Amino acid sequence: MFDVPDRTLVNRKIPKNKFYEKLDANTKLKELFAEQIETIVWKHKLAQSTMNLDPVDEVQEIQIFELFLRQRGISREILESIDKSIPYPILHVLRYQNEVKLVIAYKQPNQNNENRAVVHSYFESDWQPQDSFRFPITGCLTLGAVYESIIRRLLPVPAKPEEKLAEVVTRQCEIERLRREYARLEAKLRSEKQFNKKVEINIELQKLRQKLQQLAE
Repeated sequence: MFDVPDRTLVNRKIPKNKFYEKLDANTKLKELFAEQIETIVWKHKLAQSTMNLDPVDEVQEIQIFELFLRQRGISREILESIDKSIPYPILHVLRYQNEVKLVIAYKQPNQNNENRAVVHSYFESDWQPQDSFRFPITGCLTLGAVYESIIRRLLPVPAKPEEKLAEVVTRQCEIERLRREYARLEAKLRSEKQFNKKVEINIELQKLRQKLQQLAE
């Protein structure tokens, strides 16, 4: 699937309780793990020792985890809990029946705790048939470049040629925020009875559409 060297292979099951212990998980999170995940496998370790690629300050290693799911989808809380508990970037390979999907977070080191990470936005592929899905991780000179390449290939909006990764992520976060606001206003418009207020809401919606169009260009 990834066309990475054999020496990157780890192929080790990770007990779900390891994440509970590291995060001091509450009952709700434990229930989500039990309901949604069958097995977690640490599939690959991308590092200088396994790929002969130089690390950079914020990307010393990249882990690839396979999550075998009990349903076609996963709670964001689960992914965030895994990502926060491990300081390295993680490419999550979600597996359900005969389909596969990739998910990765833009994350940065936690300045207050070197064993934790700060998680920002998530980027993902569509569900694909597992037999035909390919996502080569090649052609990069550093682990930082590998990480950036993965995220850029999963971006829901095209990146501008001059944009740095952090700038792309910031723009995507703003798009997501505006979309949530747009959905909130649409719901408000549907329930509003007064004509004047409907007009005001429509004006706000039009402004949001213009902002979203500008950000997506």
